[in-house]
Amino acid sequence: MQIDTFRDIIHWTRAYHQQLAESLKHSSAAHQNERARMLLDYLSEHETKLAEAVRAFEESDNLNALDTWIMEYLNKTPIKPIAEINAPFSTLSTEEIINSIETEHGKIIDLYRFLAGRAVATPAVDLLEELAALEEHEAMRLARASGSLDDI
Repeated sequence: MQIDTFRDIIHWTRAYHQQLAESLKHSSAAHQNERARMLLDYLSEHETKLAEAVRAFEESDNLNALDTWIMEYLNKTPIKPIAEINAPFSTLSTEEIINSIETEHGKIIDLYRFLAGRAVATPAVDLLEELAALEEHEAMRLARASGSLDDI
């Protein structure tokens, strides 16, 4: 995917979360451990909801922010192709699954923070900070919910 503007980065993020949701769902069907299947199903639903939340940012009326060019920033922080997220979740333990998803969310948060630190346009910075906050909130919620898996 060609990433030229903030709109593109938001579209990529939504697609990334949706692809991750599909990969988690597919892995759930193949996993041998019941707790891991429950976790993978939960994570899949979570990623689908997160993709929908990001979609709202794509439909923002803040055209100044969405149409801001960012190509020069991405040369130093390349974006992982969506095809690379098809991790073999079906072979991981619940702890490894959680760590993997937390790492993926951390990379997206880092990307948003990196771009916000270099953007000049205030609307673009505000948009990136909102997206980073959404990702951080969802990562914390995910960690809490995943931690309660031990109670089951």
